[in-house]
Amino acid sequence: MDLQVLSDPQRPLGVDQPTLLILGRPTCDDCQAFYADLATWNPPRPLEVLTLNLRAPEGEVFRSLNPWTDHVDFVPFNVLYVGGEPVDQWSGGDLSRLETALSSLEG
Repeated sequence: MDLQVLSDPQRPLGVDQPTLLILGRPTCDDCQAFYADLATWNPPRPLEVLTLNLRAPEGEVFRSLNPWTDHVDFVPFNVLYVGGEPVDQWSGGDLSRLETALSSLEG
């Protein structure tokens, strides 16, 4: 699985395929462990995975556009986007939680 950094915080997410946005930071051990798990994981369906450090300049812009991020108090914090809209969100780096979220999209 190829993880990319969200470089355009104004870009619509999950338009062409589901997109997982992981809010984290480089100094977060739980984030780094989740990124490592994702690097060797094969998703059950096409999925874009993006990371964003809310303290980076792009993160500041994203926060200003998405006030709900003010309530994020634990990272990694995950938001699954489909059709340009958030459809699920959760804290922690749990692959089984991600797989459950993706399986709920099918059908």
